[in-house]
Amino acid sequence: MIKSTLFIERFIVKKSGFSVYDEKFHRGINVIRGDHSVGKTTILELLFYVLGGEIKDNQWLYPADKCDYVCCQLSINDKPFTIKREIEKGKIPPISIRSGTYDAEGENVESWGTYGPRRSDEKMSFSQKFFELLGWEGHKTEDYANLTMHQILRFLYVDQETASTKIFRAEDNQRSDSEGTRLAIAEFLLGLDNLDTHQLRQELLIAEREFDRVSADLSAMYRILGEDSGVTLQTLRVSIASNVEEIIRLRDSPPEVEIDSDIKSIRIAEYKKIKSDIETYSKQLQRFQSDLFSINGEIVDCQLFEKSLRYRKKSLLESKAAYDSVGFLRYSQCPCCLGEVAESDNLDSGDTCHLCKSPVEKNKHTSNYMEILNELDFQLNSNTKVLQDNIEHKVGLESAIEVAKANLANAQSKISEFVGLFDPASHAALERAKKIGFLESENINQEKKIRVVTELDSYKLKKLDLIADISKIKELILSASASNKKRREAVYSGIAENVVGILQPERRANGEPYEEEFAGANTSEVEIDFAKDRMLINGRVKFSGSSNYIKKNSLHISALLESLDDINYRLPRFLMVDAIENGGMKEFRSHNFQRALISSFEGRNDFQLIFCTSMVLDELNNQKFGVGPYYSGNVLNI
Repeated sequence: MIKSTLFIERFIVKKSGFSVYDEKFHRGINVIRGDHSVGKTTILELLFYVLGGEIKDNQWLYPADKCDYVCCQLSINDKPFTIKREIEKGKIPPISIRSGTYDAEGENVESWGTYGPRRSDEKMSFSQKFFELLGWEGHKTEDYANLTMHQILRFLYVDQETASTKIFRAEDNQRSDSEGTRLAIAEFLLGLDNLDTHQLRQELLIAEREFDRVSADLSAMYRILGEDSGVTLQTLRVSIASNVEEIIRLRDSPPEVEIDSDIKSIRIAEYKKIKSDIETYSKQLQRFQSDLFSINGEIVDCQLFEKSLRYRKKSLLESKAAYDSVGFLRYSQCPCCLGEVAESDNLDSGDTCHLCKSPVEKNKHTSNYMEILNELDFQLNSNTKVLQDNIEHKVGLESAIEVAKANLANAQSKISEFVGLFDPASHAALERAKKIGFLESENINQEKKIRVVTELDSYKLKKLDLIADISKIKELILSASASNKKRREAVYSGIAENVVGILQPERRANGEPYEEEFAGANTSEVEIDFAKDRMLINGRVKFSGSSNYIKKNSLHISALLESLDDINYRLPRFLMVDAIENGGMKEFRSHNFQRALISSFEGRNDFQLIFCTSMVLDELNNQKFGVGPYYSGNVLNI
C-alpha cells in the first residue's frame, strides 16, 4: 500500500475577477492567526468545500457566500494538482481538476477535467477522482455505498460547530450519519479494512435487500397457489400425465347400461336430474374457483403495480429535488468538437441555453415534473379503485363457492339413495363419466398452476442462492474481522498512547491538573468508539467545555501522528483543526496545547496540520509557521 499524502500548497478565493485571498501553505504546522471574528474559520470552511465537502445553505459564512469561486494548488502523493470550484449556495457544484501548479502555463499544461458529485457510466464523480489520485481507487463499493470526500473530510476537519463530545463533523441528514457510516470512515482512514471488510458489508447489504425482494415475490406467488403452494413443477406434470392415462382408460372401457322396468326408468330420470344438478354445481364450483384463482392474481398484480408506482413517484420526487439543487448543466467545452464554448453578450444566460443558445422555458421542467407526478397520482388512484373492486369481487366469489359446495354436497347425498336401484354397469357408467369430467377439469387447473410454479421454482432457486451468498459473505466478514483483530488492537493502542501523552501533562498555572482523569489516564482507560461517535476517558464522555475540546483534538492529532509511521493508514497525513479555543478556553491552556503540538511533531515534515487561533503562541507567530499575516481585519478582503 502506498503512503498517500494530500497537502495544501496555495489557496485562492476569487470575487469579480480579483483575488480576495491568496496565500501559500507549507508542510508541517500551519497557523492562521488573527483577532476574533476576522474570518479565520471561513478559510478552513472554504478549504473543506474545495476538497469536496458539502456546506448547507444556512451554514455559509459571510463574506464567503458573496465570492465567485475558489482555487487550490495541491500536492497529492508528491504530484502537483490544481482544483477549482464555483461557490453556489444550496447546491453541490462540480470540481474542476488539472495537473500542474496554479500558475502553470503553456502547451504542456493539462486541460481542466470537470467532475460532478455523482458518478455515471461515462464519467467519474469528483470523489472517485480524488480517490484515484490518492491511490484509493481499488476500494470502491456500489453506487449508493460509496465513501465520498465529504465523508472522509468529516474526520479530517475538526470544525467549531460540532458538539465537543463528537468525533466526526455533524450531519443534518441522519441517513448519512449512521453508525455503519462512521465506522466505515474510521476503518478506511486508519487502514483497518485491508481485507475489504467495508466492501463485504456493502455486498451483504445488497444481498439481504435482494433476498427481501425475492421473498416478497415468493409470498405473492404462494398466495396465488393457496393450499397447493407446496407442489413442484414435476409433481404437476406427473399429475396431468396420470390424469390423461386414467381418462383414456375410462373412455376405452365404457360399461353398458340396462334398464329392466318402467319404475326403474322413472328412477333413472330422477337420477339423471340429480346428476345434471351435480354437473351444474360442479361446473359452477370449478368456474368460481377458477375465477377466484384469477382474481387473486389480479389482486397481487395490483399490489405489485402500486408498489412500482410509489417507487417511481419517490424516484421522481428525488430527481426533482436533485434537479432543483443542481440546476442546468453548464459546459466549458463543446461535447462535439471539444472547443471552448463562447458566451454571447446578446443572450441572457438565464433565459437561453449557454451551449446551443436556444430559448429556455423556465417553467418547462417544473411543468414536466408536475405532469408526470399528476399522471402517477392518477394511476395510483385508478389502481386503488381496481384493487378495491377486485377485493370485493373476491369476497363475493368466496361466498358463491361456499354456496356451490353446499348445493353440490346436498345433491351428492341425494344421489346415494339411487345407488341400489341400478345394475352395476349403469352405476359404473355414471361414476366413470363423472370422474372423467373431474379429471379434465383438474388438468385445466393444473396447467394454470404450472405457469405459476415455473416462475416459482426459479425464485426458490434464486432464494437458495441468496441464502448461500449471505452465509458466505457473513463467514468472510467474520474471517476478515478475526484476521484484522491484531492490527485493530495495535492501531487503537497507538492512538490511545498518543492521547495519553497529550492529556497527562495538562496542568494549570499552579501545577494542578485540569482534569483528574486526564492526569491519571493510561492507555487501557482510553476507549474509542467510532460507531457511537465518542471517546471515553476512564468511562467518562463529558468533561468541562474546554476539556472536551482538548480531548477531542487530541484524538485527531494522535491519529495524524500514528499515520506518519504506519504505511497502512490511508489518512493522507493531513488535518485541519478549528476548535483550539472553543469551550471557554483560556490563553494559558491554549498555549500549553500549542506547545504540545510543537513537541509532538518535532523533527517531522511529512505531514500538514492547519489550525486557527486568536491566542497564538509566540513560537508560532512567525513566517515559518504562520499562513499570511496576523489578521486584525477581515481575512477575505472584499
